[in-house]
Amino acid sequence: MRKLNPFANIPTLMRADAIIEFAHRKSKKLSRKSSLRITRQQRAKIREIARVQEFVKQVKTKLKIAVEDFPSLDQLHPFYRELAEIIVGTDKLKQSLGSVYNCIPPINAIADDHIEALKLAEDPRKMKRLRSAAKGRIASIVRGTAENLEFIIEAKSKLARLPGVSPLSPTLVCAGFPNVGKSTLVRGVSTATPEIAYYPFTTKEVIVGHLTMQGHQIQIVDTPGILDRPMSDRNEIEREAIAALKYLAQVIVFLLDPSEACGWSIDEQINLYNEVRRMFPLSPIIIAFNKVDITPPDHLEIAREKLPGAIEIVATEGEGVDVLMKAALDEIDVEPMQQEIDEYLESLREKWSGSRD
Repeated sequence: MRKLNPFANIPTLMRADAIIEFAHRKSKKLSRKSSLRITRQQRAKIREIARVQEFVKQVKTKLKIAVEDFPSLDQLHPFYRELAEIIVGTDKLKQSLGSVYNCIPPINAIADDHIEALKLAEDPRKMKRLRSAAKGRIASIVRGTAENLEFIIEAKSKLARLPGVSPLSPTLVCAGFPNVGKSTLVRGVSTATPEIAYYPFTTKEVIVGHLTMQGHQIQIVDTPGILDRPMSDRNEIEREAIAALKYLAQVIVFLLDPSEACGWSIDEQINLYNEVRRMFPLSPIIIAFNKVDITPPDHLEIAREKLPGAIEIVATEGEGVDVLMKAALDEIDVEPMQQEIDEYLESLREKWSGSRD
């Protein structure tokens, strides 16, 4: 679903020197047929004017691609707009896009001046000097905005790797501390294939999986681990997770690890849960204890007392996952898909049952 990412379809962008070299090659190869009845000076004039025009055309085309094919930041869905701010900085990106586009008027002015001078020139050597001077001045303008082009190219590279999401589709977002089992859960119940490992911060970006029911897609989002600390202290990965919760989540599945094998105490995890609940008071939150198979009984009893009613699962084995998914899907307005949901939940039970046999 990467095509849903508005940054994924930006064409390949060229750096300043590459633009100049490309335009130079195109103009150098250019030839114009002309009548044998005109003089050598007239043929030279036609050729040099055409070469300047071709050079200008190619430079302007590449500069415009860098700007006009970039999605309008002000018209993006807030999820992508906030991610762009987190990852590259929208003010800096707008400034760079504007600086590149502002190169076009002076390029036009230089081209007009030198073409007028070429029309008046009679000496072929002077014509070549005028053509060379026009190219040189235009190349200087392009090189003068090289840093802006470099920033746009880097921004495109980073933003194009974002997942494709449909903001209007029903969406479940998994949240919690790093290494509590979010990726394992998402991989088990959807099309997503996040990397699974037993160390924190395996998930470096938002990952989106999908379920399809009667032509409707339900998104399941695996977020990077969120740490229990003020927003101002959170890093880029954590802020991406907050953006997913803020703009995508119709239901939040909050995973806790009562075994504390994740590296954080149950109290720290509950503090984070309470913060998420304060930040998103209107979003239904389904609480689940993962890794209950390796949780000492006294730890599990403490967790149950602190958060009564939490669903208990073992994501690696699929135990309790069907109960968790039913609770989550029940919070979404999917009444027309109820039969499909029932069949999906049954398929989950069969999948995990088969893997244990």
